[in-house]
Amino acid sequence: MKTREFGGHADLPAELDDILVRAAGVDPAALTAPGDQTLQELGMESLAAMELQAVVKSRLGVQLPDELLELTVPQLTAMVRAQLPAGG
Repeated sequence: MKTREFGGHADLPAELDDILVRAAGVDPAALTAPGDQTLQELGMESLAAMELQAVVKSRLGVQLPDELLELTVPQLTAMVRAQLPAGG
């Protein structure tokens, strides 16, 4: 599967939201709330976190940490953006 490059593009948050909903089972309504809740507080469990890691690695070429459940969605987005190749 081809890795998509986002660089500084604004569609990265939408892509991550899609992954969180489809691959990790996060309730879409939870993603509209303020970004101060961790992924675990949004209802994600360890198996879903592993699926999220796999899908992000496959789609975006980014490795996520094992402590993924402790991150908020904005922190996750910043972490992915920092690892993407520039100029996407």
